[in-house]
Amino acid sequence: MQRPGGCCGLLILCVGAAACTSTPAGGGPLPVRNQHPAQLTVLHQAPASARVLAAGRFGGRVDAAYSSLFLRGTVPGRSFTMDGEYLRVSHRLRAGLGGGLELGTELPFAHTSGGFLDRFLIDYHNWFGFPDQGRSDTERDRFLVRANENGSTVWQLDASGAELLDIPLQLTWQVLAPTAARPGLAVRGAVELPTGDDDRGYGSGELDFGLGLLAEHHTGPVGWYGHLQHTFAGTPAPARRLGFAFADVTSAGLAAELPLASDLAALVQIEWETSTLRELAVPAAARDQVLLWVGGRWQASADWSVEVGFGEDLQSLVSPDFTAWLGVVWLPGGSQLPR
Repeated sequence: MQRPGGCCGLLILCVGAAACTSTPAGGGPLPVRNQHPAQLTVLHQAPASARVLAAGRFGGRVDAAYSSLFLRGTVPGRSFTMDGEYLRVSHRLRAGLGGGLELGTELPFAHTSGGFLDRFLIDYHNWFGFPDQGRSDTERDRFLVRANENGSTVWQLDASGAELLDIPLQLTWQVLAPTAARPGLAVRGAVELPTGDDDRGYGSGELDFGLGLLAEHHTGPVGWYGHLQHTFAGTPAPARRLGFAFADVTSAGLAAELPLASDLAALVQIEWETSTLRELAVPAAARDQVLLWVGGRWQASADWSVEVGFGEDLQSLVSPDFTAWLGVVWLPGGSQLPR
């Protein structure tokens, strides 16, 4: 589904509202990611502020992302099918180490099923005249995620009520702290432990390693955040046994944080990433993926905030149909930047 015109209109509206305020919220971008099941097996360092926590400070958050999946593609000898719904829940913890260093980790879980949204999405596509990519001709609320090559299944995702995913460990070094007069810069590296069940499609089965950059700049009340990163991806055991390799993933993103009030901010962000299933050579699975996110943050108290977001694919016939996202943030002392 591609409706960039409406999203651009929302961005212009938010910028106009931001011009009426003078104090940026400074909470950073939404730490969202692509919910394509194969991409979820690869380490991804979420969008973030370039500012790290001070020594001895801690922060935490719980996030939930729910995606509708539907995608099919076939070339001679290869095919890819993705049909179902995916809930990912993560628990994150950050700790300031001093010297510009911050340590972070995440404990993520997944729930997958045929879901309940097919009828609504079919009607939604019909109402607005959007192509449904054959969803209306397929069995309702089924679950099937599978990549085939030369008659063999090189990777698939099994439906499950609850699965532990791979656990990342991340270290960020703040090279330059962002201020009102200058941009900020940070570098970060991460390793992801193969704790997920790769035979069932919930992990890479190997250590993943990632390196990246963060940038942050404030122009008046508006905060801008960028990231660039590369992950050296592991390959799940079923694919390795058949000689199939998951490709490394490179991604880049840009976010704008637009204050609407002293306790409310709107966020618009975009992220591009390469597909880890490039070797499959099915366009629906191998093309680069681009997602647009629109959301907001409400500072409920000095220590707590609530975030919501909605993600759409801008590259057709690749990513999940849509993702609804909710986050609850705990950060003693409030926003990372002075308010």
